[in-house]
Amino acid sequence: MPMHRWRAHIALAVGTAVRWVFRTPTLIVWSGVGISVMVMGVAVALLYEGRLLVLARAADNQRNIVEVMERDLELNFQLYEASLDAVVTLLARADVDALPATLRRELIFERAGASRHIGSLVVLDEHGDIVIDAASETPRDFNFADRDYFKVHRDDPHVGLFVSGFIQSRLRDNAPTMVLSRRLTRPDGSFGGVVSLAVDIAYFRNLFDHIEVGKQGVILLLGKDGSILMRKPYDPGVIGLTMAQTGRYEALPTGRDDRRIFPIRFLGHNSLMSRRILSSVPLTLIVVTSSDEILAPWHQRVIEFGGLFLLLNAGFVGISILLAAQLRRRLRAERELRLLARTDGLTGLSNRRSLDKILGNEWRRMRRSGRAMAVAFIDIDWFKRYNDTHGHQAGDAALAAVAGAIGAALQRPSDAAGRYGGEEFIAVMPDTDTLGAQRVAEGIRLAVDRLNLEHASSDFGRVTVSVGVACRTPQGREPVDVLVKDADDALYRAKETGRNRVIVASTDDTGQKG
Repeated sequence: MPMHRWRAHIALAVGTAVRWVFRTPTLIVWSGVGISVMVMGVAVALLYEGRLLVLARAADNQRNIVEVMERDLELNFQLYEASLDAVVTLLARADVDALPATLRRELIFERAGASRHIGSLVVLDEHGDIVIDAASETPRDFNFADRDYFKVHRDDPHVGLFVSGFIQSRLRDNAPTMVLSRRLTRPDGSFGGVVSLAVDIAYFRNLFDHIEVGKQGVILLLGKDGSILMRKPYDPGVIGLTMAQTGRYEALPTGRDDRRIFPIRFLGHNSLMSRRILSSVPLTLIVVTSSDEILAPWHQRVIEFGGLFLLLNAGFVGISILLAAQLRRRLRAERELRLLARTDGLTGLSNRRSLDKILGNEWRRMRRSGRAMAVAFIDIDWFKRYNDTHGHQAGDAALAAVAGAIGAALQRPSDAAGRYGGEEFIAVMPDTDTLGAQRVAEGIRLAVDRLNLEHASSDFGRVTVSVGVACRTPQGREPVDVLVKDADDALYRAKETGRNRVIVASTDDTGQKG
């Protein structure tokens, strides 16, 4: 089939469906509800997609924060390591060792002075005593032989750079710190002492203060022993404690996947967590942002747009209901108009036009089935006299009463009655033989007689009817008018023979005159 014909068929089907929907009030309402549900579904999908995008952007932003902090930390610790290496290198030179103490001190610590946030930088001898102090020309009287970093270098010549866990600095009134150290080795390979560099905790605090993670966000820097070296927001009460010891933090995810963003419960909030273990130093950086804070603007949009969508959908459904109600009124009016078009306004029976249609349809149906059809032609006796004697208003009332009696006498749903004109009525009885039709016609006559309507000008003193009955099986293409004429002829004979009676036309069930 050509494409244009397919398009024509589709357009016709869609048009038919639309017309069908919009001629059914209930379907209009349900269509409105269905469209509203689909619109809400699209809105929910878009809002949910917006939520995912917000979380994705927050994850990217958090990942960028971690990477910036990681680069800053690693760069500074490389500088600290370089400062230690410079001191070790200079102390290994004999010419430097031969310099006066003051000059030697200035030369040794000249490069170290370029590094930021150094809390203390000292050279310890093999006993752990300070022999060169960057902060004082006269070395301060402290011994560090009990420190882990001293013992490690003393016992193992191959340690290289050693980073301590959390300690409280004796040189700075027990301030929290961490120490980077290197071994001093004499020319003969024996242990000559330790160079130690303590990192001022203010460095971490200054770094963290420039990072924005929200009111419920947290940044933690953990030492190699798991102790908290710094926290944002700053809380001196947790510095030096492990996360478990604080009692504030739920368990962190296991594993070492440093590139993932973990959804976790943190400090009682749904949160996103990034964890990065630095490659150059044994430090763990943890950045946590609250999902509630991240999604707060999205929640506001959901309230605003969701409310707007609900309002629009409610309006749409309301309009659908109003449209359906209007359509119901219109359909009701159309039904009433169609009923009026088919019904005689005075009697409530079918009018002449509708009666002709019923006769034609039933006649064709009987022709197809090969069955007989009967017609009763009913006329009110001396009705002109009734109008002249009792008045036209009473005549109309009498017509309506007779019509009611006729309708009540017809028991089968397939039977129909209508006003043929003036005071004449026709009862149509499909699939009925002569005897059955005569019985129904007699029932009509008796029903009218029992009305006992006064008729002063009648020979009977009350309203009566004469009925002519004809029964016929359709033959060939003969019209229904043949049957109606037979009934009319029978009615004429009923009037001639005294009225208030039923006369049956002499027609057998095969449609031939007897």
